[in-house]
Amino acid sequence: MNIDKDPEKESCKEPDPDRENDLDKAPESGTPLPPPIPTPPPTPDEEWAERLGLHFDEEEARRNHQRPAAPAPQFGQPAQQYPQDAPQFGQPAQQYPQGAPQFGQPAQQQMPPSYLLWSVLSLVLCCLIPAVVALIYSLQVSSKFYAGDIAGAHRASERAQIWIIVSVVLGVISAGFYLPMMMFQP
Repeated sequence: MNIDKDPEKESCKEPDPDRENDLDKAPESGTPLPPPIPTPPPTPDEEWAERLGLHFDEEEARRNHQRPAAPAPQFGQPAQQYPQDAPQFGQPAQQYPQGAPQFGQPAQQQMPPSYLLWSVLSLVLCCLIPAVVALIYSLQVSSKFYAGDIAGAHRASERAQIWIIVSVVLGVISAGFYLPMMMFQP
Protein backbone atom coordinates (compact mmCIF):
# COMPACT_ATOMS: atom_id res chain seq x y z
CA MET A 1 0.00 0.00 0.00
CA ASN A 2 1.33 3.35 -1.03
CA ILE A 3 0.89 6.01 1.61
CA ASP A 4 2.41 8.83 -0.41
CA LYS A 5 -0.60 9.09 -2.71
CA ASP A 6 -3.35 10.41 -0.50
CA PRO A 7 -6.37 11.57 -2.65
CA GLU A 8 -7.26 14.34 -0.23
CA LYS A 9 -3.79 15.81 -0.33
CA GLU A 10 -3.72 15.57 -4.11
CA SER A 11 -6.89 17.62 -4.50
CA CYS A 12 -5.60 20.30 -2.12
CA LYS A 13 -2.43 20.92 -4.03
CA GLU A 14 -1.85 24.27 -5.60
CA PRO A 15 -2.26 24.36 -9.37
CA ASP A 16 0.83 24.00 -11.43
CA PRO A 17 1.74 27.30 -13.14
CA ASP A 18 3.01 25.40 -16.17
CA ARG A 19 -0.46 24.08 -16.89
CA GLU A 20 -2.92 26.35 -18.69
CA ASN A 21 -6.00 26.03 -16.52
CA ASP A 22 -6.47 23.39 -13.84
CA LEU A 23 -9.94 24.59 -12.96
CA ASP A 24 -11.51 23.41 -16.22
CA LYS A 25 -10.41 19.81 -15.73
CA ALA A 26 -11.71 17.30 -13.28
CA PRO A 27 -9.32 16.27 -10.53
CA GLU A 28 -7.48 13.05 -11.14
CA SER A 29 -9.00 11.40 -8.12
CA GLY A 30 -12.37 11.06 -9.88
CA THR A 31 -14.36 13.60 -7.84
CA PRO A 32 -16.80 15.59 -9.99
CA LEU A 33 -16.52 19.30 -10.60
CA PRO A 34 -18.80 21.56 -8.60
CA PRO A 35 -21.95 22.57 -10.47
CA PRO A 36 -21.65 25.74 -12.54
CA ILE A 37 -22.95 28.97 -11.07
CA PRO A 38 -26.48 29.46 -12.38
CA THR A 39 -27.17 32.59 -14.37
CA PRO A 40 -29.91 34.80 -12.96
CA PRO A 41 -33.25 34.53 -14.71
CA PRO A 42 -33.94 37.29 -17.23
CA THR A 43 -36.03 40.23 -16.14
CA PRO A 44 -39.47 40.70 -17.68
CA ASP A 45 -38.07 43.56 -19.77
CA GLU A 46 -35.33 41.30 -21.11
CA GLU A 47 -37.85 38.56 -21.88
CA TRP A 48 -40.06 40.95 -23.83
CA ALA A 49 -37.10 42.36 -25.72
CA GLU A 50 -36.02 38.83 -26.65
CA ARG A 51 -39.53 37.89 -27.78
CA LEU A 52 -39.81 41.04 -29.88
CA GLY A 53 -36.32 40.66 -31.27
CA LEU A 54 -35.10 43.96 -29.79
CA HIS A 55 -31.89 44.94 -28.04
CA PHE A 56 -32.39 45.64 -24.33
CA ASP A 57 -29.98 47.77 -22.34
CA GLU A 58 -30.89 47.92 -18.67
CA GLU A 59 -28.89 51.08 -17.95
CA GLU A 60 -30.55 52.95 -20.81
CA ALA A 61 -33.98 51.81 -19.63
CA ARG A 62 -33.23 53.10 -16.12
CA ARG A 63 -32.12 56.47 -17.47
CA ASN A 64 -35.26 56.81 -19.60
CA HIS A 65 -37.63 55.91 -16.79
CA GLN A 66 -36.16 58.08 -14.06
CA ARG A 67 -38.34 61.00 -13.15
CA PRO A 68 -36.78 64.20 -11.96
CA ALA A 69 -37.22 64.50 -8.25
CA ALA A 70 -39.42 67.32 -7.03
CA PRO A 71 -37.63 69.72 -4.76
CA ALA A 72 -38.25 68.91 -1.14
CA PRO A 73 -40.28 71.50 0.77
CA GLN A 74 -38.37 73.68 3.17
CA PHE A 75 -38.90 73.26 6.88
CA GLY A 76 -42.11 75.00 7.92
CA GLN A 77 -43.43 75.25 4.34
CA PRO A 78 -46.42 73.23 3.11
CA ALA A 79 -45.59 70.48 0.63
CA GLN A 80 -48.05 71.74 -1.97
CA GLN A 81 -49.39 75.21 -2.54
CA TYR A 82 -53.16 75.46 -2.99
CA PRO A 83 -55.00 78.41 -4.51
CA GLN A 84 -56.22 81.02 -2.08
CA ASP A 85 -59.90 80.36 -2.84
CA ALA A 86 -59.70 76.62 -1.99
CA PRO A 87 -62.10 75.58 0.79
CA GLN A 88 -60.60 75.04 4.20
CA PHE A 89 -61.35 72.07 6.43
CA GLY A 90 -64.80 72.36 7.96
CA GLN A 91 -66.11 74.82 5.36
CA PRO A 92 -68.49 73.82 2.58
CA ALA A 93 -66.93 73.62 -0.86
CA GLN A 94 -69.88 75.35 -2.54
CA GLN A 95 -71.79 78.32 -1.21
CA TYR A 96 -75.54 78.16 -1.88
CA PRO A 97 -77.40 81.46 -2.34
CA GLN A 98 -80.43 80.43 -0.22
CA GLY A 99 -78.65 78.04 2.12
CA ALA A 100 -77.76 74.42 1.53
CA PRO A 101 -80.59 72.03 0.64
CA GLN A 102 -81.41 69.43 3.25
CA PHE A 103 -80.97 65.74 2.60
CA GLY A 104 -83.76 64.32 0.45
CA GLN A 105 -85.23 67.70 -0.45
CA PRO A 106 -84.36 69.42 -3.70
CA ALA A 107 -83.95 73.16 -3.40
CA GLN A 108 -87.32 74.94 -2.85
CA GLN A 109 -89.57 72.78 -5.06
CA GLN A 110 -92.54 70.67 -4.14
CA MET A 111 -93.02 67.14 -5.32
CA PRO A 112 -95.87 66.77 -7.84
CA PRO A 113 -98.78 64.55 -6.75
CA SER A 114 -98.03 60.87 -7.21
CA TYR A 115 -101.67 59.62 -7.24
CA LEU A 116 -100.49 56.43 -5.55
CA LEU A 117 -103.72 55.90 -3.57
CA TRP A 118 -105.88 56.42 -6.69
CA SER A 119 -103.77 54.04 -8.75
CA VAL A 120 -104.05 51.31 -6.07
CA LEU A 121 -107.84 51.83 -5.83
CA SER A 122 -108.20 51.65 -9.62
CA LEU A 123 -106.10 48.49 -9.58
CA VAL A 124 -108.41 46.84 -7.07
CA LEU A 125 -111.78 48.17 -8.28
CA CYS A 126 -111.46 48.86 -12.01
CA CYS A 127 -109.70 47.62 -15.11
CA LEU A 128 -106.49 45.75 -14.23
CA ILE A 129 -104.03 46.43 -17.09
CA PRO A 130 -104.26 50.27 -17.28
CA ALA A 131 -104.20 50.39 -13.46
CA VAL A 132 -100.85 48.55 -13.39
CA VAL A 133 -99.42 51.14 -15.80
CA ALA A 134 -100.84 53.92 -13.60
CA LEU A 135 -99.23 52.32 -10.53
CA ILE A 136 -95.83 52.17 -12.23
CA TYR A 137 -95.99 55.85 -13.21
CA SER A 138 -97.16 56.91 -9.75
CA LEU A 139 -94.21 55.07 -8.16
CA GLN A 140 -91.80 56.82 -10.54
CA VAL A 141 -92.89 60.28 -9.37
CA SER A 142 -91.10 60.24 -6.00
CA SER A 143 -88.00 58.40 -7.23
CA LYS A 144 -87.48 60.84 -10.11
CA PHE A 145 -88.14 63.83 -7.86
CA TYR A 146 -85.59 62.79 -5.23
CA ALA A 147 -83.07 61.91 -7.96
CA GLY A 148 -83.30 65.55 -9.10
CA ASP A 149 -85.29 64.94 -12.30
CA ILE A 150 -88.07 67.45 -11.60
CA ALA A 151 -89.36 67.51 -15.19
CA GLY A 152 -89.42 63.68 -15.27
CA ALA A 153 -91.38 63.65 -11.99
CA HIS A 154 -93.99 66.03 -13.45
CA ARG A 155 -94.25 63.86 -16.60
CA ALA A 156 -94.69 60.69 -14.52
CA SER A 157 -97.36 62.41 -12.41
CA GLU A 158 -99.32 63.49 -15.50
CA ARG A 159 -99.07 60.03 -17.06
CA ALA A 160 -100.17 58.37 -13.80
CA GLN A 161 -103.21 60.66 -13.74
CA ILE A 162 -104.05 59.84 -17.39
CA TRP A 163 -103.78 56.08 -16.84
CA ILE A 164 -105.92 56.25 -13.69
CA ILE A 165 -108.64 58.01 -15.70
CA VAL A 166 -108.32 55.41 -18.49
CA SER A 167 -108.57 52.61 -15.96
CA VAL A 168 -111.67 54.05 -14.30
CA VAL A 169 -113.39 54.74 -17.64
CA LEU A 170 -112.66 51.23 -18.92
CA GLY A 171 -113.82 49.79 -15.61
CA VAL A 172 -117.13 51.66 -15.79
CA ILE A 173 -117.66 50.65 -19.45
CA SER A 174 -116.86 46.98 -18.77
CA ALA A 175 -119.13 46.99 -15.69
CA GLY A 176 -121.87 48.57 -17.86
CA PHE A 177 -121.68 45.63 -20.29
CA TYR A 178 -121.01 42.90 -17.72
CA LEU A 179 -123.85 43.61 -15.24
CA PRO A 180 -126.73 43.52 -17.79
CA MET A 181 -125.37 40.30 -19.28
CA MET A 182 -125.26 38.69 -15.84
CA MET A 183 -128.80 39.85 -15.00
CA PHE A 184 -130.40 38.42 -18.12
CA GLN A 185 -128.56 35.13 -18.15
CA PRO A 186 -130.83 32.14 -17.56
